[in-house]
Amino acid sequence: MKNLFLFLFCLTLLVACDNDDDQNSKDPVSQLPKATQTGANTAGCLVNGEVFLPKGGGLAGNKNCFYQYVDGGYNFLMRFSDFSGNDASSVGLGTQNAKIEKGQTYILNARPFFTNNEDGKGGGYSITKNGVQNQYSTTPQVVGEMTITKLDFENNIVSGTFWFDAINDEGEIVEVREGRFDMQFSQ
Repeated sequence: MKNLFLFLFCLTLLVACDNDDDQNSKDPVSQLPKATQTGANTAGCLVNGEVFLPKGGGLAGNKNCFYQYVDGGYNFLMRFSDFSGNDASSVGLGTQNAKIEKGQTYILNARPFFTNNEDGKGGGYSITKNGVQNQYSTTPQVVGEMTITKLDFENNIVSGTFWFDAINDEGEIVEVREGRFDMQFSQ
């Protein structure tokens, strides 16, 4: 009877220590927020295979989202940042003079940090180390996609998925993958 009890105890320990749980927690995609459509104010992606989530800086400081009609055109900007360490980094998506609609996929092929009232849609990543900022942007040759899965004007919710490659002035490329956002936007 003692051997049976010991056998059952060991079997219980083996079942409780299933390795699948360890593998799932190490999978970067499983560490991202779920792709919801409730206005949960969540965002995340992988940058060069590493989990990137908004951190530090308070809610208003690490995530923002706008969809506004300005000067005859619609502008959308969704940006989230990591201010948790000595360095700061941000991922951003945007459109300028371009409406977004639920169920549509948009090619990101312009700079997301628009200058000179440039029209288009773009994605980007910026990182500041030791006070020096390095910006990576989509271009007509280095592109990505953004899909709007929900756009609710009554509750000011925009949700979607995205991926893009972005390049800096030195020709270095970052890969942003598995992006998702579920944000309440300001008008």
